[in-house]
Amino acid sequence: MPDFSNVSGHLRNQLQLTVLSAEILKRQLDTEHDISLSCNISEFPNYHCKLVFQPKEQDIGPIGFLKFDDKRPLVSAVINLGEKDFSDFFNLLRFAPPRNASIFLYTDDYNEEYLLKRSFEQPGVSVDIRDISWRYPLI
Repeated sequence: MPDFSNVSGHLRNQLQLTVLSAEILKRQLDTEHDISLSCNISEFPNYHCKLVFQPKEQDIGPIGFLKFDDKRPLVSAVINLGEKDFSDFFNLLRFAPPRNASIFLYTDDYNEEYLLKRSFEQPGVSVDIRDISWRYPLI
């Protein structure tokens, strides 16, 4: 569903992801850990999403991307978060919520039909992620 807030002159659209599970990834010693989430995508009910957050400052351009698998109903996403946002998110995930949390990925000028059509016509298509927000239940 479109979010009609205007950011830098661009119409922002959002994808809502429902978090199913979360894991900490440590790829090798002497490196930062990443956060990996398994999610359902409300706008694409037949697709599953694997979302990885990395602690990395992103000054220019998109903070991440979504990539549609050309063989399976799978979407992979990588998102760079600044140190404070990464730490805030990590601290939230340390406690199990009473119901599933939601993450909202904001993209520029996307359309669900267009994305699905493009993912079939152009295998490995990716979509820039401009911003994120989350809703984490407390009670």
